[in-house]
Amino acid sequence: MARDRISELPDTLLLHIMSFMSTKYAVQTCVLSKRWNHLCKRLINLTYSPVPNLPKKSGVERFKKFATWVLSTRDHSCSLRNLGLHLCWTEPELLDKIIKYALVCNVQQLILDVYSGFRPDFESLPLIFCSQSLTSLELCIAWNYALIVLPKSLHLPVLKNLRLQCVRFTASDKDSAEPFSNCHLLNTLVIRYCSLHDDAQVLCISNSTLSSFTIYEGQTYQILLSTPNLSSFTIRGSASHQLFSTCNLSFLEEVNIDMSWDGRWAEKSSIISSNIMRWLQVLASVKKLTFSSWHPFQIMLHDFSNPISVRPEPLSLVRLESLKVIKHFFVNVSDEKVNTLVEYLLRASPMAKVHIVTRA
Repeated sequence: MARDRISELPDTLLLHIMSFMSTKYAVQTCVLSKRWNHLCKRLINLTYSPVPNLPKKSGVERFKKFATWVLSTRDHSCSLRNLGLHLCWTEPELLDKIIKYALVCNVQQLILDVYSGFRPDFESLPLIFCSQSLTSLELCIAWNYALIVLPKSLHLPVLKNLRLQCVRFTASDKDSAEPFSNCHLLNTLVIRYCSLHDDAQVLCISNSTLSSFTIYEGQTYQILLSTPNLSSFTIRGSASHQLFSTCNLSFLEEVNIDMSWDGRWAEKSSIISSNIMRWLQVLASVKKLTFSSWHPFQIMLHDFSNPISVRPEPLSLVRLESLKVIKHFFVNVSDEKVNTLVEYLLRASPMAKVHIVTRA
């Protein structure tokens, strides 16, 4: 009989190997032998993803089995490194139980991409935002397209990466929301389809450690940056946000502007173009500027070619080293028009390299 060399490996090594497996297959190793039966109970990475095209009722039952196994069978003395719930429907009580369990086990990385047909109580939500162990959090919890309202401040002292989708920020001072100032190690922040609660009008991104910030489309509001160590800024899908800063962003290395086309933009190109220019005034210390879609550049071209358009104040991109523009191959625009806008953008940095990249 062939020697079972895999089973002879130490538990720590086997658990490390199993951490790269999906939870479903890792748990199935329990049928191999008595040793494996106990080994899978000590998994440190737990993820759940539904079977594609599975009916909602069946999906709820499958998640219930997954959660029941976690809550009743897993070795509770083992810390939990990662819990990921992806695109699953669930009952609110069960979701609360499994989130609370993960927090008790000092979970470090938490992904919640969850939908429910009715409003859950979410007793666990306040516990998430004061966790002492979380280093990474991705949160998208929605019921009937309503949005979760976050507390005024997130108290996550060791959090480094945060992705928020479909949430609402609460004002902490008059009309301003300032949720991130107590995340003292935060490095990366991504917010998408988010809005402000009640009468709040300004989202203040106040954090001295934040290095990378990405904002996607969502409700229109003002964004106030108080991020002295910001090195990367990306805005996608919307040109409506107004951007301000309390610092000179002297460490800003790259800015990426990416907007999808909206047929109504031709009617208000002057407003959008001016808004983009105001962004660039705030982000004037950038070294690498990329228009990763043609549309924002196209809007500015349209505005610049309008004889009645009022040109904004000249930009002062004095640190700019490179300008990159992604141009669609079907775009028919003269090099002269493109060069006019490029020269305007590079007025304070004529030695910057220019890359016009044509893509399908």
